[in-house]
Parts: sequence; structure tokens; C-alpha cells
Amino acid sequence: MKHSTEILVELYKRGHYDKIPLGKYPNGDFFYMTDKQIRAVQLMSDDVTTNVGYGGSARSGKTIIEDTIILLDCLAYPGIGWGLGRRELTTLKRTTLLTLFGQFEFYGISENDYIYNQQLNKISLFNGSDIFLIDTAFKPSDPLNTRFGGLELTKCAIDESNETDITVVNKLFERTGWRLNAKYNLKRKLFECFNPSKNHVYNRFYEPFKNKKEPEHSKFIPALPADNPNPAVKEWIDDMMKTADEITIQRQIFGNFDYDDD
Repeated sequence: MKHSTEILVELYKRGHYDKIPLGKYPNGDFFYMTDKQIRAVQLMSDDVTTNVGYGGSARSGKTIIEDTIILLDCLAYPGIGWGLGRRELTTLKRTTLLTLFGQFEFYGISENDYIYNQQLNKISLFNGSDIFLIDTAFKPSDPLNTRFGGLELTKCAIDESNETDITVVNKLFERTGWRLNAKYNLKRKLFECFNPSKNHVYNRFYEPFKNKKEPEHSKFIPALPADNPNPAVKEWIDDMMKTADEITIQRQIFGNFDYDDD
């Protein structure tokens, strides 16, 4: 790990999230966390919140902040264990995992600093921290989700949580808080990224947020593509507004959970 990365990790531990770059523009300039991304990191680091929902649209920067939180947490607290799940493991590896490895490279984590065991679906960092890649698909042969019973996680993230059955979501949250949380005084946490859907993410996150009745332990951060400073995203929005159907525009661009398919 580079010395400059050690400085960024220290900034992360001290809560100076606005000073931590997320990546580079094509012209070489750094870009930093948006206000909503900073809010997500704050909630994932406090002593009160246990469940954080983020997103509600496409291209809102949810995957990159999810992966950055995981990586910086693992670097800041040696020996902890993070879960990173999605309904289909092959999709996770083609999308979210590539973003994670991109953040590895950006923060100076070389291939000598970790071991990626594809059979065990586990990334082991040089400091003893682990990232477990988890298939969150509901399996009728395992209705009680006993396959997760041996997991001991510090925190967990579920990408596209709207695609994952609520029983699996609850089981993975149950498996957090069991790996060095007491040593580092870390709260168990579940971070969920998702697009608009009328299932459990609507009931658990969006509806309480909309009605201003969020419980103290659970918070939703509505992030839209317009919040993403990447110039490529602005171009994507312009193109989608010209070519996409109304359902896609309402959900993927405006983050409209209440748009009626009919």
C-alpha cells in the first residue's frame, strides 16, 4: 500500500471524507465524493445507524461509493470481514467486483497486496481483512438460509438489494457484528444499493423517507444521476431522455418509486 493511501485511510478514520478522492476524470483531475456519498459514509461509520439504503436510480454513483466504503473500512481496521452480495454471483463479478478492483488500483492496492480466491469467493487483504462475495439468491431447498449460518461479518453490502429476497437480506444483517466489532467499536451495518421497486426496499426505505417517518436506525439517501459529476453521466442522461421509454426515464433518471407501470 502506498504512503499516499495510508494518508487517505487516516483521513477516512478521522471522518474527513470530503478530502478523499474517488477517482480521476479523463483529463487527469481528481473527483471527490458528492454530498450524498459523504452522507452515506457518515451513516456507515456512526454509532446509531444499522441500515442504510442508497440510490433509487441508475448512474447515481452508488456502486463506487459502496466499493470505496468496503475497501477503506478494510484498510482502516485490519482483520475485519465485509460481505458483498448480489442475487447472481456471476453478475456481481461482471459489474460490482470490477468496480471494486478499479478502486483497488486507484488507491494503490497492487496484486501483491491481496489474494483473490475464486473458489472460495473471497478476497484476502495483506492486513488480514477479508471481503466475501456472496450469492444472495433465495434457494427453495434452503428456505431458512442456513448456508449463511457460518458467516462472521463485521459489516455487509448488498448490491441491487431490490433483487434479493427480504429473508436473505435479514439473514445477512443477522450475520454482521461478529468479527472484531467490539475491538474497533464498530456498529453492525448493512448497506443496500437499489433502483426503484415496489417491494421491500419501498416499504423499508423509500416510504418512511417520503413520509418523514424514518426510524433512527434506518436511513435512505435518494441519489440520482444528476448528482453524479461525471461528464459521461450528463451525456447519458441527455441520450436517455431522447430515446428511452417513459418507465425507464421515470425510474432510472428521476428515481420515481411511485410511477405506475400502467
